[in-house]
Amino acid sequence: MKYLFEIGMAVAGVFILIFNYMVVPEFLPFLIPVLNVVAAVVIGMPPVMLFYGSYRKKREIENQFIAFLRDLTDSIDSGMTLPMALEHCSKRDYLALSPYVKNLVAQVNWGIPFRKALETFAKSTKSRLVNRAIATITETYRVGGKISDTLNSVSKSMVTIQKINAERRAAVYSQIMTSYLIFFVFIFIMVIIQVMILPTLTPSEISEVTLIENVTPISPEEYQTIFTVFIVLQGFFAGLATGKMAEGTLTAGFKHSLILVIVGYAIFSLATALPSIRISVI
Repeated sequence: MKYLFEIGMAVAGVFILIFNYMVVPEFLPFLIPVLNVVAAVVIGMPPVMLFYGSYRKKREIENQFIAFLRDLTDSIDSGMTLPMALEHCSKRDYLALSPYVKNLVAQVNWGIPFRKALETFAKSTKSRLVNRAIATITETYRVGGKISDTLNSVSKSMVTIQKINAERRAAVYSQIMTSYLIFFVFIFIMVIIQVMILPTLTPSEISEVTLIENVTPISPEEYQTIFTVFIVLQGFFAGLATGKMAEGTLTAGFKHSLILVIVGYAIFSLATALPSIRISVI
């Protein structure tokens, strides 16, 4: 039931594809690229939103974890005991982190050792940054160090890491734009070859272009299929590389992949379909 919406969208997308290839070619063949794009959006959007939503939630947890550590440090420095400080902080809103904080407080109130409760808290967030911070805090708690100083140091180090990540995203912004520009230039070249160059070549000239003798020449339609595959693969992996470069994770690249693949396929398919539509109308 959790992924019912995603499954329903995937089924709807498959039905659109089946309808597109079984019914549409006989009546409105020029709609094939459009319906392919619609099917790709219907099938691809839910899982991309799911992955990216999980990624954004993780980032929000990491941001709010810093605020939680600061509030916990201030509460302890004001004279509260650790259980009292946790109880006090649990009444504040930490957005996506709030359920994990309340669960941490409940475990401590049930008598579970603070170190064990922290380890469970870290694992449940599924954040590498939070896990590293909790490992430092639990080790300090184990050896008997001053917990408020450790919390303050950990929060400062996490703020520094976030500033470095923000500076990196700002620094690579121009590179992201360059990646998009290179991809669209690649599509433009494919369109020029498919629409303007290949139709002017005879089959013998096309075979000479391949530089292979005694081979059946590749038709313009087959070239179109090959170019489409190139564009889809290029868009998918270029999007992953862009996300990794910009935000340090491949998960963030799925949104770029979806945009590049859909927009690239739509531009190429519609650009190559327009001449045939014009000829049929004439």
